[in-house]
Amino acid sequence: MSAATTSPLRRVLAEITESRGDFNLDQVARTVGVSADEARAMVDYWVRKGRLSVEQIGSGCPTTGCGGCVRSACPSGTKGPVLLAITPRIRD
Repeated sequence: MSAATTSPLRRVLAEITESRGDFNLDQVARTVGVSADEARAMVDYWVRKGRLSVEQIGSGCPTTGCGGCVRSACPSGTKGPVLLAITPRIRD
């Protein structure tokens, strides 16, 4: 299936899965051709479906700046951005 016939939702999942943990969500959004907010919403969708997991790994944005945070996945009560790891979940 080519990128032209694959939905942006599936392309976001594929970009993250194929990156093996080395990606920036803003770059994924640009590659797929969606806004950063749309990419975050798509990640949220895949988290709800169990295809991705999000884990807090730090307390604040990296020194390179924010861009990989999935806002709705931030732990409740956290003030400001946090560093998150978004990883594919292994399917049984």
